[in-house]
Amino acid sequence: MKIQTIFAVMLVFSAVRAQEAAPAAGGNAGAPAPISAEAAAEMNKAVTTRVKPSAKGIVAQDIKAYCDEMGITIGAVTKTDAIYLKGVERVNQRAASPNFVRSRTMAYEKAYQKAVASYVMDKFGSEAVRQFNTYFRDESSNRLAPAADSKTTMERIAEKTAQLAEAKLDEGLRAMGVTPAGSVAEKRKLAEDSIVKSSIRNAVGSSAGLLPVQTFEGWNEGGQYAVGVVIRGGAETETIAECLRLKMRPALVRPEAGCSVAEAMPSDDELVSQFGVRLFFDKDGVPALLSFAQWGSAYTGTDEDAAEDALDHAMVQAEALANEQLTIFINSTISVKETSDKSEEKSSAAVFDANGVPTEEKVVEYIDKAMKSSAIQGNDTLIGRSTVAKKVLVHPSSGQKLAVCVRMWSFGQYDAMKRIIEKPKPAVETPAAPSAQPEGTSGKRRGRSYDF
Repeated sequence: MKIQTIFAVMLVFSAVRAQEAAPAAGGNAGAPAPISAEAAAEMNKAVTTRVKPSAKGIVAQDIKAYCDEMGITIGAVTKTDAIYLKGVERVNQRAASPNFVRSRTMAYEKAYQKAVASYVMDKFGSEAVRQFNTYFRDESSNRLAPAADSKTTMERIAEKTAQLAEAKLDEGLRAMGVTPAGSVAEKRKLAEDSIVKSSIRNAVGSSAGLLPVQTFEGWNEGGQYAVGVVIRGGAETETIAECLRLKMRPALVRPEAGCSVAEAMPSDDELVSQFGVRLFFDKDGVPALLSFAQWGSAYTGTDEDAAEDALDHAMVQAEALANEQLTIFINSTISVKETSDKSEEKSSAAVFDANGVPTEEKVVEYIDKAMKSSAIQGNDTLIGRSTVAKKVLVHPSSGQKLAVCVRMWSFGQYDAMKRIIEKPKPAVETPAAPSAQPEGTSGKRRGRSYDF
């Protein structure tokens, strides 16, 4: 509870006690007086005061509620040897920005990669840790005396500067942080006490078969947005991805769970917040994939043709994203590197001016650095893929248009495309020479029909 809230409650409590102690006019002295309107308002304000949650916090709460409903624990292996990971990322643009739609998509990509990186790090990761402590103390009798050197500090610096080709003395001194016309100072370290801890974590492994099972979108009262994802890993999804990579039908079939593509498609309301690959079982009960992707246009002008062209471009990008997601699920590797450096360094030094008078200087510095990088690479043939839907939807909060593309990979589509590829081509007939047309006559012309 905030200090302001505690103070407000104390004020209300004091006011109530004071009213209880004072006898009410025309009433019993022992009866408590009613709470004043001002005190009641202050109490209500104190009770309702709270810290506003961030958009990432709202998404994290929703993910927890989802996991509770499904009976899963993030990071824990289930009885069927599946494991669930999560990733949450803030959308960098607000809903009023023309780049809001694009920023949502990129936030999902970051959240997904976070989840994948944590899984691969725990499965394949290795860590190298270095920790060391340095303690130094100079209590020599001459610790505050200038350095025993026949050369002055200016002379030593001049010697170093003279070695610099084509450099003037003053320019060289200034480059060293010394003003040539001023006094020259030199430092002598008197003490140092530092502890440094550094770690490097590396992981390289397969990220194929890591399947998004649910995506989330949240926003707070300040208009901040965030996107989250829960992914599933484990033997089953990895085996399915391996079968898709080798183009071999998996042993895992579920005829009782089979459905049509139309039945597997979400509603438009759900599609707005749908990102990534989903697995479903087709009518034969064989695993198939749906890849949901979206992109947006940043065009804000009034030219209808330009707006349409920008939306067409967004659809091209959405289709590219849908294909990338399928490739990453089917066959991909990820490399992750995390570095962490933490230290506390306390030191003191004697600073001598040009007259040799020392002053002691103490410094305490903390270093807190972290860096994480990850890269996913994948490759797969496009055979077996088809476009299920291309839609232009409107985001309910921003009112901006979304170019949504849904691509599918299925063994039925793969088999059909293989038949087309492997089917012998008919012999090509040489077309007859065109007959000359009299000048000035009317006529008709059609393109060649490919129907048969």
